[in-house]
Amino acid sequence: MSTFQPERLHAVAERIFVAVGAPEVVARRVAGALVDANLAGHDSHGVIRIPQYVEAVRKGEIVPGAEPTVLKQTPGSALVDGGWGFGQVTAERATRLAVERARANGIAAVGAVRCNHIGRLGEYGEMAAREGVIAFVTAGGFGGQVAAAPFGGRTGLLGTNPLAFGFPGHDDTAMLVDFATTAVAAGKIRVARAKGEPLPPGAILDRDGNPTTNAEDFYQGGVMLPFGGHKGYALSLVVELLGRVLTGADDFAEDPGGGAVYGHSGMVVLALDPGLFRDRDAYARGVEETLAQVKAVPPAPGFSEVMIPGEPEARARERRTRDGIEVEPATVEAICATGASLGLGEEDLLH
Repeated sequence: MSTFQPERLHAVAERIFVAVGAPEVVARRVAGALVDANLAGHDSHGVIRIPQYVEAVRKGEIVPGAEPTVLKQTPGSALVDGGWGFGQVTAERATRLAVERARANGIAAVGAVRCNHIGRLGEYGEMAAREGVIAFVTAGGFGGQVAAAPFGGRTGLLGTNPLAFGFPGHDDTAMLVDFATTAVAAGKIRVARAKGEPLPPGAILDRDGNPTTNAEDFYQGGVMLPFGGHKGYALSLVVELLGRVLTGADDFAEDPGGGAVYGHSGMVVLALDPGLFRDRDAYARGVEETLAQVKAVPPAPGFSEVMIPGEPEARARERRTRDGIEVEPATVEAICATGASLGLGEEDLLH
């Protein structure tokens, strides 16, 4: 494993995205989002995605210079068209609009279509929480990837269909919930494959419908499974109906390169002002008191403490900011090969 400082990874990622045609402001935003995912401990949504995104640009699936536009809006809602640009840019615009409208109206709903992959959903929950707003974020149908089987099924029909919640305290994120509705996120299968490590039992089926822990089986026609059986499956359908059906993402499912339909890509951000029902300070005190009570519960055998959702990410960020980010050799090699294919020299890569 090689260890890099966050600034080094950010600089390399930004240069690669500029080289593939992204405006500097877009390249900076996407690079920052990927490195922040690594810092938060979610390597599945970090710099391992650089080659994937560059390949998507080359195929015409990502339009690197696209700017999000607002298709329709009311005082408490908006629908954003990402124009098949980088998803992190579209998702940030949708989140900022939701925060702005929630502050003005107490509650807001913002949808986005033609998003592409938007990265780590928790980023947008944190983004809202830092602005003092509660947010619920869902993402359904990304890229038309038929990767997850419904409960009781053996063939893929759904995406990983993640969801996230961000809750502010007095001045920052007090609690963050962020997970895919599959047993493992697709990016974690990518990381396991790069590391040559097995997946946990119950995560995927091979192409014949048999349980397997070999990550390679997923890429040979296998499918993911929902977490928690029927419960994860039910949540996956909730996300699909909100992210894809409610937004009308199917109506925007053309191939930006001019070919056949290739994706149904939608997200929804629901935002709440903490002062909607009570004084904001009273809300913040209630959050802190509740979480303190949870932290005070004695740990069970095998545990050292009770943790709040989002606490592992905060600790990972503190540790990796100080000590650097470890990147597996296969990912380093893939990033360097991608950069070299764009004409970047060794000084621009991870050598």
